[in-house]
Amino acid sequence: MLIIVSIWAGTDCNRLNGDYNPLHATPEPGQKMGFGGAIMHGLSSFNFACHGLLKALGGSDPKNIREFQARFASPVKPGDKLVTDIWRTGEKEGEWEEIRFTTKVEGGKLCLSNGRALMKVVAGGKSKL
Repeated sequence: MLIIVSIWAGTDCNRLNGDYNPLHATPEPGQKMGFGGAIMHGLSSFNFACHGLLKALGGSDPKNIREFQARFASPVKPGDKLVTDIWRTGEKEGEWEEIRFTTKVEGGKLCLSNGRALMKVVAGGKSKL
């Protein structure tokens, strides 16, 4: 299953979570570090993947996700599109099902690997929105 999420938020959104690291706001530090410019905060990639899982399988209801984890594998630049591949393992703990996922920059590198979530999968996995 594929979900494509376009990152629309600018780098200034990082300040909402108290992050004033210039690497996420201006291109110069990222260029000096070899990233080619500013990069998105890892929490942003994490959030887009979690939102995609909830939208695809959890009816967009945050009550339907109990655990969420992934490994940060590479940076994401502002404006990149993210693609999340999702696998239902069929392994269940009561009503909670294990979901595995990876997220990559469209046409490029993996940015979140080893993704795992425990979710209540809503019938049909359709979003309420």
